[in-house]
Amino acid sequence: MEKQKVWLVVLCFVMILTGFRFAWLYAYNHPDMPKAEKGVVDAAKTDLSERPVLLDGEWAFYPEQLVGPNDLSLKKAKWLRVPSDWREKIRNEHGDPYGYGTFHLRILTGQNERETYRIRFMGIDSASRVFVNGQMVKEVGRLGTNESSSNPKNAPFSVNAKAVDGRIDLVIHVSNFHFPRSGGISNAVYFGTREAVKQHEQITMSMQLIAFAVLFFHGIYLVILYILVFKKRNLLLFAAAVFCMSFSILIDDDQLIRFVVPDIGFETWLKLIYLLYSCASISSFYFLKSLVPDQFNKTFRVFQLFAAAYIGSLVVFSYQDFYRFGTVIFSLVMLVPTFLFPFLFYKMLSRKEPYAVYLIFTVIAVSSSTLWGVIKHFVSGMAVPYYPFDLLIGVICFALFWFKRFYHTAEEKTQLNEKLQRADKTKDDFLANTSHELRNPLHAMMNIAQSLLSNPLPEETKCQVQMMESVARKMSYTLQDLTDISALKEGHIHLTKQPVALYSLVEYVFDVLTFSKEGMPIDFDNQIPDAFPLVDADENRLVQILFNFIQNALKFTEKGTVSVSAHEQDGQAFISVQDTGIGMDKEIQKRVFQPYEQADSSIKSTGSGIGLGLSICAQLIELHGGTLSVSSSLGKGSIFTFSLPLSRKRGQTSIMEVKKERPAAFIPKPSVVKVTESILLIDDDPVNISILKRMLEQEGYAVTSCLNGEEALRRLYDKKWSLVISDVMMPRMSGYELTTRIREKFSISELPILLLTARGKIEDIQVGFQVGSNDYVLKPVEKAELMARVSALLQLKQSLQKQARTEAALLQAQMQPHFLYNTLNTIAALSEIDPDEMTKLLLEFGNYLQKSFERGNLQETVTIESELNLVQSYLYIEQQRFGERLSICLSVEDDSLHASVPPLSIQTLVENAVRHGMAARTSLLTISLLVSKTKDGIQVVIKDDGAGMDHEKIKTVLSGAERSGIGLYNTNKRLSQLYGRGLTIQSTRGSGTKVSFLLPIVQNGN
Repeated sequence: MEKQKVWLVVLCFVMILTGFRFAWLYAYNHPDMPKAEKGVVDAAKTDLSERPVLLDGEWAFYPEQLVGPNDLSLKKAKWLRVPSDWREKIRNEHGDPYGYGTFHLRILTGQNERETYRIRFMGIDSASRVFVNGQMVKEVGRLGTNESSSNPKNAPFSVNAKAVDGRIDLVIHVSNFHFPRSGGISNAVYFGTREAVKQHEQITMSMQLIAFAVLFFHGIYLVILYILVFKKRNLLLFAAAVFCMSFSILIDDDQLIRFVVPDIGFETWLKLIYLLYSCASISSFYFLKSLVPDQFNKTFRVFQLFAAAYIGSLVVFSYQDFYRFGTVIFSLVMLVPTFLFPFLFYKMLSRKEPYAVYLIFTVIAVSSSTLWGVIKHFVSGMAVPYYPFDLLIGVICFALFWFKRFYHTAEEKTQLNEKLQRADKTKDDFLANTSHELRNPLHAMMNIAQSLLSNPLPEETKCQVQMMESVARKMSYTLQDLTDISALKEGHIHLTKQPVALYSLVEYVFDVLTFSKEGMPIDFDNQIPDAFPLVDADENRLVQILFNFIQNALKFTEKGTVSVSAHEQDGQAFISVQDTGIGMDKEIQKRVFQPYEQADSSIKSTGSGIGLGLSICAQLIELHGGTLSVSSSLGKGSIFTFSLPLSRKRGQTSIMEVKKERPAAFIPKPSVVKVTESILLIDDDPVNISILKRMLEQEGYAVTSCLNGEEALRRLYDKKWSLVISDVMMPRMSGYELTTRIREKFSISELPILLLTARGKIEDIQVGFQVGSNDYVLKPVEKAELMARVSALLQLKQSLQKQARTEAALLQAQMQPHFLYNTLNTIAALSEIDPDEMTKLLLEFGNYLQKSFERGNLQETVTIESELNLVQSYLYIEQQRFGERLSICLSVEDDSLHASVPPLSIQTLVENAVRHGMAARTSLLTISLLVSKTKDGIQVVIKDDGAGMDHEKIKTVLSGAERSGIGLYNTNKRLSQLYGRGLTIQSTRGSGTKVSFLLPIVQNGN
């Protein structure tokens, strides 16, 4: 909001507050209300039961006289306006309002003498005695003619009265020798029926209680905010202002505090009023000043001096002594903040404090209430009834300020939280991407080393290569720590628990770290018995835990021993890693398991790190359900002890038992098929391509490499691929997208896909399987693991292909009984009609049986010529059976006869066309078989003019959901596995069916 608009709004707010105040005053000082004139007020024509009236105007006053009610006619009266200060009528040479006198007022009520009236006095300075119709009804304080004989008490009170002869004579004796500000009846006097005045009292007292409660609990709320939420001093300052305002309500007006403390002294009461009003003003000014700490510093220091002097003098001096000089300071304390408030508001708005306008409204409303309270107290003769709305409006504005600020803060926190989440995700992505980039060279180093170690090498060279492989593995563990700390924080680490042998794992980790202590007088000591019970743990994570503990021991040990021991207790294995290093003090032990925590830089260690290892160990042990402790002394070494649950299974062997024997050089030879398999390898890093290709070719695989996914898709149909190996993180097209595109053409069984990824999060692996990959390998790739997974996928694919071929042969071998029965019937019939045709039919039937059961049907492909021999025998048998109802049209180009086709594929399609075409047909059925060579390959088409199928039926048959169409499904599956393309079926119910497929021009399956 612009400054001019803000000032305009503030000005309008001030005018509204002032307007409400004057409207309230007008309601209680209406010009139509009766006024006292010459000591008489005529209220006979006023409805006193609706609301009380003010008995203001000219009262009869007898100065320096305490005149009895029956002696008034003997004395000459003066006229004094009530409420007002009587000092102008009191003969006092010092001009003080000290003295005594008598007030008289006659109230004309009419002839209703049954009505009981009530008179409410809001305070008389400073002792009084009240007579109604000649009878004394109330005395407040002790009346006297001098200071020693009087005792002051200024408190609101009420008296009841009945009219006599239509009038009420009110006589009041007043003395004042203790209140230097004013004397006499200086506060309002209300008159009305008893019910009306009581109702007025109850309303004003209730409003005061409500205002007090609202302000008091807001002060409590501010204190709670300070204690629990915002440790800001300005909250306490504003709370102090609110508390002072709330308690000033109890002290002033109807003096509700007297219900709790009825005997409060006159001077104590006066000092409390001064103290509370001034402290409210001082605290408000302090609060606003705290919002603009760099403004009005000199003025503020002067104001502090005045405030301190004022409060000190108010406490030390008596009220009468204080009044002589304290009123000036009080005026400064009250007025200086009032004049400085606009400047403070301007500075706050200049700083663009959020929602500062509500706070300005609050201060203005509270200050307005305070200012009017001061005016009411220090301007004699002003009849101002209690007005609660300034404080209530201030509380509402203050609540709006905190609500808006809370909402603004909550919104800022939400935005900040979203920003932090984005930053955290960016950090995680950065770690994942960096991990990928860092793992690539590690992957290269380790695989080169493993490839070299698989060949005969000189002993010295072999030792150096082993050292390189060990260093790369050590770097890999450090990098794993970097990625694990984020995964542990997000709860993405999942354990795969199994029985693990501790002795073997410790030996393996010792082997990996052997080169880290080369040249150092440090020995490894595995004190765990070989027969120690198995523990229930994630083997890889347990290796990581042991690696970090032992590596940490090496870092801080210059000489001596690093040992690992274990013992059983209560179903737990307690493993201890002990060193003879420099040790730690108590302070370091308290924070040694915190992330990025390292020992003091002055400590000499044999290595460095990133301070994550021990923190990750602590969290991984906790995930296993174990405990971790450390015991250490400076100069005596450290002992890290953690527990793991013992496994219920006994005698099982960890895979690390194999690894620990030859951790670098041993690479198991996977069992692969003798036939050369074609592998399509995709990676954007030429170094990775070179290393992976070399490893695969060493095992006898034919490898074709591509540097991106687009190139891989273009080469997908160059040949029949046995396996696709792809990196995940590649430019333009990721491994996930490439897998999705391949799966649009090839199923999981037709073309296996192995993904290589440096991202080991569960969600990343899950995405890989969801898009259709068969398996994954985490980088850096271990050659043994890669070869084992490649071999397993290839063997699985060959098993599935063999199963499909066997299924086709089995389907062909399981001839339908009705086909054999019908064929034999046809032979029997021809034996009587045409023996020559019978002989020819027997020859074709024998050829059909021979072709159906020969071993070649288990091969991957046969020639079209061999397949057509079987088809022609089948069609001859069916023509003899159906005679003129079946018409056959064969068109086969000679240069297509040597093309390869899956065995029993054309035969299955032709048999399917005949069987379903003749099933519900009595007219002529025409079957056409066309084999031709096109620019795209060998086109095979089988057409019939039979019953046909709808689109849904075709989908059901090709999906294998209908067991009666298993032949079509099997043929389609084998064609897809071999050539990446299956059957194309075009059919309309009642119009026949056309089934076609395309064969590549490859001779004999090569």
